[in-house]
Amino acid sequence: MTIGEFIKSYAPAYRGHTPGHKGSVFPEDITEILDIFPGDLITRAQDRAAELYGAEKLRFLVNGSSIGIKTAVLAARPKGIVTDAYRHRAVDEAAYLAGLEAVTVGGGYVNGLPRLTEADDIYDAMKRSGADCAVVQYPDYYGRVADLKKIADAVHSLGGLLIADSAHGAHFALRPDLFPVSAVKVADACNMSAHKTLGSMTQTAFVAAGGRIAEGIDKALDALGTTSPNYMLLASLEKCVDEAESIKGRYDALVRFSREMHEKFVCADNADPTRLVFDCGQGEGRRTAYAFYRRGIAAEKYDDRYVVFILTPYDDERGLEALGNAAGELLERRKDR
Repeated sequence: MTIGEFIKSYAPAYRGHTPGHKGSVFPEDITEILDIFPGDLITRAQDRAAELYGAEKLRFLVNGSSIGIKTAVLAARPKGIVTDAYRHRAVDEAAYLAGLEAVTVGGGYVNGLPRLTEADDIYDAMKRSGADCAVVQYPDYYGRVADLKKIADAVHSLGGLLIADSAHGAHFALRPDLFPVSAVKVADACNMSAHKTLGSMTQTAFVAAGGRIAEGIDKALDALGTTSPNYMLLASLEKCVDEAESIKGRYDALVRFSREMHEKFVCADNADPTRLVFDCGQGEGRRTAYAFYRRGIAAEKYDDRYVVFILTPYDDERGLEALGNAAGELLERRKDR
């Protein structure tokens, strides 16, 4: 039995427990019932996820990917933290919880995008500040990746720990032939937003860890997480893990579509072909994103110059065709630039 199967089959004559809607609004929204819910279903699902990613320890998160960063930092018990200039706010919040102030490394822009953090940036900042932990975004919002292996070598040479904010890289492990190496294989710990690039519900994610961080991850998660996890969210995480094998073949079509877009239009170079980043020209990002939306095409984000779309195995041919047609109407052809 799976988590999903259990909550679908749960049908007592009367629910004398929370949640207050008693199943009338969301029939599958149940909570811990006496000791009837087989808790090992969650453990077994997490074990399957750990095997999929090759992680020493992996835990499901129902408080969003940000809680994974905070959990990993607290479990690391750092004396100091260095991190990217383009980090997610959760890194600063994690530092606050740890009673620290994160040291910013790198900075600056190249072609309108943040300059990626380099190993020397991290190494120099750790040496200078005495920090023993680095938190690096991998990949960034635009599908670009820093040299995580080189950064890990630099951090470990100083006896430090490396945490990767891999919120946008949960899919890397599914097709190592197409994507950069999964952060799980390189960092001491990482968070991965299953809801961003896989098929689980919004607010769900993973945290994976090894070594010293793995030893403290459960205690830190207990301190930060909820005591009432939503089983529907847990079931969606379980489902996206269990269907990984069946969906990974769909990435080939997505890569072909992405390459076609790159051939036709000006796009930002990146390492993740499923992160499609149209270069609309300086000052044209917002206008173009809204022009896409008026044609029924909703982007993930935009900035002053770029409009970002996330391609996943759950895209169908009709949707991709609509995106391609809208791009043809709104964007200049590569040969015209």
